[in-house]
Amino acid sequence: MRYGIIGNCKSAALVSERGSIDWCCLPKFDSASVFAKLLDSKGGSFQIQAAYGGTVKQYYIPKTNILQTEFDDGTNAFALIDYMPRYREEKEYFKPIEIHRIIKPLKGRPVIKVNFAPRLDYARGKTNIIPRKELITASHGLESIFLYSSLPINKIISSEEIILNKDHYFLLTYHEKIESPTFHYINNSFFKTRAYWETWAAHCQLPKLAQDYVLRSALTLKLMTYEDSGAIIAAPTTSLPEIIGDVRNWDYRFCWLRDASLMLEALKSIGHFEEAKAFIHFLLRLFESKKSKVQIVYGIGGRGHYDEKILKHLKGYKNSKPVRIGNKAFDMRQNDIFGEILNTIYLYYFHYKIEQMPDEGWALVKFLVNTISRDWVTPDAGIWEFRHRGAHFTFSKVLSWAALDRGIKIAQKLDKKYAVLNWTPVCEKIKKDIRKRGWNNKLKSFVQIYGSNNLDASLLLIQRYGFLKADDASWISTVHQCEKALIHNGLGFRYTSYDDFGKPKSAFIVATLWIAKALHSIGEKEKALEIFKNVLAHSNHLGLLSEDIDPKTGELLGNFPQAYSHMAVINTAIAMEQ
Repeated sequence: MRYGIIGNCKSAALVSERGSIDWCCLPKFDSASVFAKLLDSKGGSFQIQAAYGGTVKQYYIPKTNILQTEFDDGTNAFALIDYMPRYREEKEYFKPIEIHRIIKPLKGRPVIKVNFAPRLDYARGKTNIIPRKELITASHGLESIFLYSSLPINKIISSEEIILNKDHYFLLTYHEKIESPTFHYINNSFFKTRAYWETWAAHCQLPKLAQDYVLRSALTLKLMTYEDSGAIIAAPTTSLPEIIGDVRNWDYRFCWLRDASLMLEALKSIGHFEEAKAFIHFLLRLFESKKSKVQIVYGIGGRGHYDEKILKHLKGYKNSKPVRIGNKAFDMRQNDIFGEILNTIYLYYFHYKIEQMPDEGWALVKFLVNTISRDWVTPDAGIWEFRHRGAHFTFSKVLSWAALDRGIKIAQKLDKKYAVLNWTPVCEKIKKDIRKRGWNNKLKSFVQIYGSNNLDASLLLIQRYGFLKADDASWISTVHQCEKALIHNGLGFRYTSYDDFGKPKSAFIVATLWIAKALHSIGEKEKALEIFKNVLAHSNHLGLLSEDIDPKTGELLGNFPQAYSHMAVINTAIAMEQ
């Protein structure tokens, strides 16, 4: 997956290592695509390339999310600088729905060609491209985008060769500009955006271990935040397959509350709290009425349902159909989410003490704890979202216990004795149930589902939530059994048993890092470090990771970049240094 990501906490775009924007949704992360070549050649792209070939190298300007791609044929060279503007403007963040592309000659007289080929609305119909005096308009139905440039519009439209003898720019925007952009505006935006990211990076309290990877992971996680609401997306893409040619293709442009909670913990661990505050307020708004069921996933604006549709006209990444938009996870019951949310609330208000808990915060705690106190006995889809069956997943039960445990701790902090009295017996009952039914005495391990013989990487989070201590014999044995069953060629699987779509064939990056972290917790530090470094070695040329790795080829698979994976890089590096 040889792509870089640019964004401004409103939307994002993927830029190939050869300077082509092959994926972008505007005006927001979950909007219809403007460019979708990533999923099909007919999906549209925006490429700037050297007319006569040569070598290409790509990197981020240090400590920023500004991407630089350099083309060099030995005699002539130029740089392509891509970013989406983001910086502080008085008390607000300035984040227009724009992509800026700056071209800078480096030596000789480089010749470029531009191929501007947007295909709006996932290329579901014709996109009309109309050149005007100072801009190009691309329209489909009521949607339009606008391209401004310092280069001649006619040469852009015809993809003619253009000799570079000075700096030039492209500005792609969702909103037509009232005043045409100037070089002053572009340069001003570039330097302010660069300063913003450098300042943000400077506030990261980084471990010494894998420092560059941790910083890149942190910067990538920041790009996944949707600042307008406080939500955090799992990935900016849809339908990048977990297995090439298979059907495990999902839309990840939504906010999974579990993923977001873990991502916030990662950001907080390196000194960033602004994102946590925004997410907590997103939660309070979500559950203000307390009338709807608790969902595992929501739209970035808080919407509660998105129908899952298949775009049959798109071939998919490397012909991996189907291409999906929307996600059925909106309708799934996943009981672990209660523990994730309550753990985040507890850490936010009482561990980090970022602000004082408001009345609506305590109301939310009561609603969540009382709901899971009733529902923990119900089968659910589990953390991995089994689509066609419910079961008593051990991890779901552990997180149900964690929900009660954190609820009790919060009640104690607030001196709500009645709540402690009501919730303590339920908490103890859940723990006894897990010990009795989630443990497999033959395997000497906790198992994926009550009564099964299957192992699951989610079991390696048991100690993280305080259900077991690091020196507990049952924890140590579980870690060893999961390592034995789930690690193959140095990479970890979520599970190796059959699911709704067969048997998993790709290694899961976050599962691999959970195994490494668990091994470190029981003192097997060299083995843990080896696994951790192996994951980092599979990152792409920019230090970015997707969701999965093909254990045979080492290819990155799944939606990209994957917030869950980068969260785990941060948390694992910090844990290993402690």
